[in-house]
Amino acid sequence: MNVLEQAAARTQAITSPSADWRPGDFILRDAWFPVAHVPDARRGPIMRMVHSTPYYIWLGDDGWHAESRHPSDPTAGPVTVHAVHELYGHVWVWYGDSHNADPTLIPEIPFLWRNRSQPAHARGVNFFHCTYELVLENILDLTHIDFVHGSMTGAAEHAEEDAITFQSTSETVTMIRTVKGRLTSRFQREVLGVEEKLQDQTVFTHIFIRSGVCFLHSHYSTAPSIPLMQSNTPESRTLTRANFAFGIEQTDNMQFRHAWPATAPIIAGQDEFVLNPQNPRYYNRPPRRDCSTRFDAAGLHYRKLHGELVARQEAGDMSYRNDYREGADVASVLKIKRLD
Repeated sequence: MNVLEQAAARTQAITSPSADWRPGDFILRDAWFPVAHVPDARRGPIMRMVHSTPYYIWLGDDGWHAESRHPSDPTAGPVTVHAVHELYGHVWVWYGDSHNADPTLIPEIPFLWRNRSQPAHARGVNFFHCTYELVLENILDLTHIDFVHGSMTGAAEHAEEDAITFQSTSETVTMIRTVKGRLTSRFQREVLGVEEKLQDQTVFTHIFIRSGVCFLHSHYSTAPSIPLMQSNTPESRTLTRANFAFGIEQTDNMQFRHAWPATAPIIAGQDEFVLNPQNPRYYNRPPRRDCSTRFDAAGLHYRKLHGELVARQEAGDMSYRNDYREGADVASVLKIKRLD
């Protein structure tokens, strides 16, 4: 069996209904990772990890630097110089072949300013003690918010309608959940003063498979909402750094602009409670068939696309296909206004 045949066989195994999905077994290369908020990195040098590889980052008179050793330690041996770029208030580093480090491959984030950072209250960092593939699966499972984050988003068990759709490119997956008649959440009642008992909601999640970058956004019929960018950078197989920034410009409600970003550590703690125990189970359990429902369609499709990327890279193909740049307008899909 040649390399291409082996890669194809691996893809079939991963996408099979009885596949032994083991996140973290293969490292996808040639991707940009937003490893630090610009204000934090300006106080550098700082060290960040991507797939257990150290990046020392600092801002010099000639721009940003990212290297494999601290700049004050010139005796540390051979130095790897990494591609680095500033955009959307983040410092992005390239993991992979530096000759392929094209800045146009940085995900477009239409609800963040290209050349400035969000204010301190609208940005931060959380950590998940698991591989980043599990974080992405969790994000694509839009039903988990009913059970894990119900106090923030409201419950949907008695909704009039609950529909799931998804779309994708070779590098991204977008999931949309439309709920009619969702119970108004405690947060919306107590913090925002929403009086309606029920409201309609549309939830969007958009993930980039290689880098783990994701966007999350909700539309409510009677309450404001703010989109979120979360980085999900794999520091190792057991730790994911989730730098985040809220697109607070999407609402004129000043109370909500400050109140909603403050919930980020609470929501992340709820996710961590669910995700942390999963990591060792994937490594220690025997193969078994997955049990899925219609709500898992986007997550299963994510596994399929991830498997296809693994197969291509095992065969030596690190390229991006044209649909990465020619895909749907994310601002239009998420129904948000684009910042200049």
